[in-house]
Amino acid sequence: MQLLTLGVNHHTAPLAIREQVAFGPEKLAQALQELTQSQRAAEVAILSTCNRTELYCNTPSPEEVTLWLADFHDIERRELAPYLYTLPIPWSSARRRSSGR
Repeated sequence: MQLLTLGVNHHTAPLAIREQVAFGPEKLAQALQELTQSQRAAEVAILSTCNRTELYCNTPSPEEVTLWLADFHDIERRELAPYLYTLPIPWSSARRRSSGR
């Protein structure tokens, strides 16, 4: 399993793409439940604002989470891929942040 950030932001994607992958309040609970139940990610947090959408996940396959994101928003993966970033989160960094150090 990998702890990672996967998303788009105002530096990486045009507004049209950011709007397509945004999670409104009415879709957020469904998205979290669907992604964790699909077993593509064990733990998930979603941050979606006007400037970015990021998924923080514990997953064995970042590619599967990317596919899920594209499918959930009914966007072609090849249309989304050029704008998407995936960043690993080191466990030591996550532990420090969660403990307030």
